Amino acid sequence: MSLDISPENCSYRGEGNVGLVISLKKEEKVLKLIKQENGSVVVNHEESFFKELENQVKIVENVMKPLLGNAFVNTPVIVHLQKDEIKMINGMVDKFRPGSRQHKSVKEEDCHVFMLPDYCSLPPHMKMFPSFGPVISIEIKPKQGFVLSDNDSSLSPNSYSTCRFCLMQGYKMRRGVISSRSAYCPTDLFSGCSLRMLHALKMLLKSPQNNFRMFKDQKLVYSEEKKEDLNKLLSDFFDSEKKSSYSDMLCNLVIKALLEPFEEGSYKFLVHLLNKISQRCANSNPCEENEFCHKLPRGCVLERILNVQSLDTMELTKLYPLYRKIIVNSEQSSDYVGCISRYSIPSHVGENLKQSNESDYHFASRKVWEFLVALTMKDCSIMLAFKKVLNCGLKLRNQNVISDDYGNSYLMSIAIADLDIKHISKVEKLYKERPFLLESCA
Repeated sequence: MSLDISPENCSYRGEGNVGLVISLKKEEKVLKLIKQENGSVVVNHEESFFKELENQVKIVENVMKPLLGNAFVNTPVIVHLQKDEIKMINGMVDKFRPGSRQHKSVKEEDCHVFMLPDYCSLPPHMKMFPSFGPVISIEIKPKQGFVLSDNDSSLSPNSYSTCRFCLMQGYKMRRGVISSRSAYCPTDLFSGCSLRMLHALKMLLKSPQNNFRMFKDQKLVYSEEKKEDLNKLLSDFFDSEKKSSYSDMLCNLVIKALLEPFEEGSYKFLVHLLNKISQRCANSNPCEENEFCHKLPRGCVLERILNVQSLDTMELTKLYPLYRKIIVNSEQSSDYVGCISRYSIPSHVGENLKQSNESDYHFASRKVWEFLVALTMKDCSIMLAFKKVLNCGLKLRNQNVISDDYGNSYLMSIAIADLDIKHISKVEKLYKERPFLLESCA
């Protein structure tokens, strides 16, 4: 596949702890390049690295798509980049990278990388419809959207009702990672209550941290590091007589998109697990109505993410002995979690108790596998893109278009990104972090 890897066509899109993301303007694609610690002496053998990328493709196809549905998940394509192209990319992005990320970089050598659609653009099939104005795209990292409803009584008195995100805010404050706490609470966003969801989005706008970014025609215009006047930024997007603040109009549009039920593509629905969780956190926004009167529509993107997050319904203190059983009694392989393949959904997935035809070792492997998959969904990104539709009487499928409270219609696309399944060592890391995390709410 021939790609235009040039300074004119490439731009820095962002990065996480593992990957650096570059957008290709002409192709409307993004490349995800893997970073390493600067000065690392670890040698990545191209053959084994290529196999790991192929394995990740298998995980998306055989695990993520069945659990989330085809409507929101795209399978990455593996492409090859030459050393000179990597060198050009590194030189081009260097001035845009935050200082906190520069301890890692992409090694300047021939390598394979992932290519995915640019979720800051509308998909090709939507471009046939008449539209105007800029494309506004939103990236939200929603985080864990629930609190267990049957928490371990051995935890601190307040921890049972405090979600992980809010605990982490206190933890980061104590460590000096952040200067102020965010009032965003994921349980509000996942509540299905429009008032609580509106509050959640407003708090993300107030304190985006690493959880909210907005793009305009593929260019970053709003984030933790770059805050501008939203009413000015959105004036040509809404292009209508101002009946309320444009930021409020954007929040309400995002809420409608997040609650839009998608029927396309079947997915595994874990209703018995969803019954064990609560959308109430000590820091969540109060709602005057009964908390049980709201629920996420079946098939919407939030419900599907929460559905997979809910695979983690076992307290870490109970999961850790199962993890130790795996570590002690098996040879570690990147292809397996205990005796369960990383590349397929195990039998009895989502069952809390050991089944009659499961050995103790299989049960331990399954619960750790479920934990790692759920952990991936707690760190995923929701990507939304909108563009205003010309009012010309065309009838579009509901999945392609939504309307605001003033009768204006917008093309809409939604995708779930950042679907790399976490390494098994994450269990150990989170277990050791747990006491310090609980101190933050003491």
